[in-house]
Amino acid sequence: MKKINLLAIGLLLLALQTINAQDSYTSTKTFGADNVPIRELRTMGITGNMGWNGLTGFGISLNSFITGNMEIDAGVGLSSTGFKFGARYNYLFSMKKFSPFVAAGFMYGTGSGAELKSPSTGNNSFNYIIKASPFAQIVGGFEYMSKGGFLLKADAGYAILLVDNNYEISSGSPGSDDLRAMDMAFGSGIVLELSIGYAWGGK
Repeated sequence: MKKINLLAIGLLLLALQTINAQDSYTSTKTFGADNVPIRELRTMGITGNMGWNGLTGFGISLNSFITGNMEIDAGVGLSSTGFKFGARYNYLFSMKKFSPFVAAGFMYGTGSGAELKSPSTGNNSFNYIIKASPFAQIVGGFEYMSKGGFLLKADAGYAILLVDNNYEISSGSPGSDDLRAMDMAFGSGIVLELSIGYAWGGK
């Protein structure tokens, strides 16, 4: 009888240990314990973006986390070169909530679609058209994702216009300062971007 009781107690303890181990595993996968990369739990995200020469201008992006430290962003927005579409590959150096990253991508502005009037007056007054504007972008920055899904990204870098010129003077005579300002507004230049959003998903 004592042997049977000891065996029963042993089986009960083994069962409790097994249940406890399963609960721990479930909690880890559900709530994101430290040994599970947060971006493998929350594999999708959406952000609102703003900045200069950013991926979408003022717009929104969808974020897909392929692994704990690889991410693809794609979005659409409005910029100085018209409606803007962009896609970018990001490599994160850490799988923790806060991580620096580097990224490279492609952006395409559709152009103005109509003639625009310059703010200049007098002899330097002119009209212009923004043409289709393809860019390549290289940036570095940081990304933070909380366990609750809050997503914050900031980056800086350079955007390279992939054509010789993306605007056309349709009438008038711009001065040298006007042309310099046009190149800064519509051509290659620095990137400064801030994105805020939410990540979700699970495994």
